[in-house]
Amino acid sequence: MQPLVPRAGETLRRPSLLRRLAPWLAFGIVIVIGKGGQAEPGDPTRTPLADAVAKVSASTDEPTAVTPEVTATASQPADKKKAKSAWRGSEIALRHSATTLSFDRAADLTYNPTVVMSFELAPRFSFDDVWSVGATFGFNYEYTQADSNTRANETTLDDTTLSLSASRFAKIPGAGIDISAGLGFTFPTSLSSQGDTLMLAVAPSLRLAKTFESVLSGLSLGYSLRFTKYFHEYTTGATDTPQIPGCSAGSAIACESLLSTGYRNPSFRVANTFDADLAFTDWLSLSASFGLYTTWLYDDVDDSRVSHTELEPADQRFAMMGDVGVSARFWKPLEMRLGLFTINPQLASNGDRYAPFVNRFSTLYLDLRLDVAALIQTLTEEN
Repeated sequence: MQPLVPRAGETLRRPSLLRRLAPWLAFGIVIVIGKGGQAEPGDPTRTPLADAVAKVSASTDEPTAVTPEVTATASQPADKKKAKSAWRGSEIALRHSATTLSFDRAADLTYNPTVVMSFELAPRFSFDDVWSVGATFGFNYEYTQADSNTRANETTLDDTTLSLSASRFAKIPGAGIDISAGLGFTFPTSLSSQGDTLMLAVAPSLRLAKTFESVLSGLSLGYSLRFTKYFHEYTTGATDTPQIPGCSAGSAIACESLLSTGYRNPSFRVANTFDADLAFTDWLSLSASFGLYTTWLYDDVDDSRVSHTELEPADQRFAMMGDVGVSARFWKPLEMRLGLFTINPQLASNGDRYAPFVNRFSTLYLDLRLDVAALIQTLTEEN
């Protein structure tokens, strides 16, 4: 199993001061948020697929850290005698995931299993029933031999996200459709984003949702539209040093081809996501989501070092996302979810279309999500 080759830049320069300081600034913001009264909590829509999707990201250019988008949070029965917690929606999540190919040694010519553990902190602070701020910060550890890490048993960070959300701030008259909106910011604390020379990503989003209370214990249908603008230092990824010793920006050795892989970074992306959630009882539910991602690349660069040129048109990339899972909540603060997650390019190498939800990129996962506000409330009531 060959490790992935790091992406190189168009020119060999030291990273800008902003790019070098951005991960530490983002980490400091999260620490301050966790201590202050006006915290910026995490976005509960983030899916910590981690390195289990790293192999897919290499071909689809979908970031391992998903840019935040707005989703409506299931409403809880109101208790007039008890005030709502300002930290409702804050979560601590633990995920174990494995690619479906890990269970079949004969699937490929070489056996390359991937089993990953992901941990995520997602605090959220609500000012009222509409406005809230959020943040996410997490890390990943691969139990199997990683393709993208540089050291054995290496723990890697996810990107850090901050978000501002307005949940159900309006309703379409006569249709009963709730309207929500949000604005998310992604900071490059992950190695993959730093290798892509990402400095910042900004993602405004809009969500429409409709709930049918008469269907079993509740049926919710939703649609989300998210636009993401990426700000990179270079239009292709960059590394600080070439792969072969002796090659440098001013070297007399003819090694220009070693300074850049030519893999172009995305300029902006539009994501359309459809989701459904059916509650059988107050503790058991089934949910599914399907997304279509269209990514526009930076303008082509007239440079002999730029390679990986596809057939025209080569300025867009298309990907699909699918997620199906069953959730159970035997104890109010703790949710367990077993599901299948897939993110893949729309076309295979032979030109055929990949089937949605289940294909060679599919990943099985088991989530344990702890609702911090519900935990505190439960423990307080018991005492």
